[in-house]
Amino acid sequence: MQRFISRQRLSAYLGALGTGIVLASSGCTHVQLQRNTVRQARTVGDIHQQQVLNNLAMFVYDNNSMPSFSIPNQGGSNVTDTGNASVAPGFGRATSNFLFDALGLNFGAAREAQESFTMTPVNDPRKLELMRCAYQQAVANCGRGEVSEHCPDCQTIQNKFYTGDPDGDIAESGEGAVTSECLKPNCWFCVGCKKDVPKGCPCLYVGEYCGVYVWVPAGGRDELTKLTLAILDYALNDPPKLRSKLVTYYIDENGLPTTQKQSVGTVTAAVNIDENNASLLNTSKPEEAKLEQVLKGRLQVVDSRLQNLESDSKLNTPAFRDERNRLLAERASLENKLQYISEQFRKGVLKDRFYPPSPSMVPGSLLLPFNLQQQTLTPPPPGFFGQ
Repeated sequence: MQRFISRQRLSAYLGALGTGIVLASSGCTHVQLQRNTVRQARTVGDIHQQQVLNNLAMFVYDNNSMPSFSIPNQGGSNVTDTGNASVAPGFGRATSNFLFDALGLNFGAAREAQESFTMTPVNDPRKLELMRCAYQQAVANCGRGEVSEHCPDCQTIQNKFYTGDPDGDIAESGEGAVTSECLKPNCWFCVGCKKDVPKGCPCLYVGEYCGVYVWVPAGGRDELTKLTLAILDYALNDPPKLRSKLVTYYIDENGLPTTQKQSVGTVTAAVNIDENNASLLNTSKPEEAKLEQVLKGRLQVVDSRLQNLESDSKLNTPAFRDERNRLLAERASLENKLQYISEQFRKGVLKDRFYPPSPSMVPGSLLLPFNLQQQTLTPPPPGFFGQ
């Protein structure tokens, strides 16, 4: 017995079949996204290391070069799968019924992967000085150039970065971390032109600048890692900062310390923890000497009045006692101020009168886009992320 199927039901069956085939062919999107994300995370370290190698080649080319370094601090990974299917059945009418006699199928599937990094360049001149010294040390180990000892003084600025003191001991305060002291072994990389690079050397261990190539054999890769960690340390961290304290003085009309009740103003400042508090109110030496003479003259007047008061016969009156107490208090205040000035002559001004320079805002953003886009069906050619 011959059976017939309606046109609508056949179209629904074939459409469901086509959709299932497309979804099956597109694969698991989350699996591909996971793979791309892991590979992208691994690329961060490769970017750091490649920048170090290229800078190393630049310092071999010219020992007085200007280093560069950027940090990929943000990234994104996206995978998008799309698919479509269409079915066009054909029917013919040979008899009184419609019969299925043709079928048109059209399937399509696509996958798009996008990966991106946001790069932050290092623009701080103090950090770039430290990087310059590190690269100079690395190439000096191979007999190519010398480490700068003046403008900048590499040893001094490295001491200050790791210890906070220009005369500090890096080895003592390093606490086992990678420091500039770890960058002074023997020569650990090779130099030549492109044809000298060994054929079997992985691209991740080769740097190039203006036709000069450097490559790192297996025995030197530990030193390359140390140099990369030191450069990252300079890029991301700041030198130790001195502890500070907040000092507040109540001052009189002469700018000298006094009680809050008798003050005409206040002076407040945050100073280093080892600063002498009295140095906050320091003035010039001539001004201090002049003020000292004025206070000594006033003290002589007070002493004279006290002597006259003591010789007066009216010793038991309330007015006598009030005046005597007032003169004694003034005498104590004058002696304290003279003692303060004497301390000022010995202590001098603040050791650090100025705040250290800090980065200033410049027009525009410092975040530069660095986008890498690829189709998984057409992978990048060999060496795309290398040279």
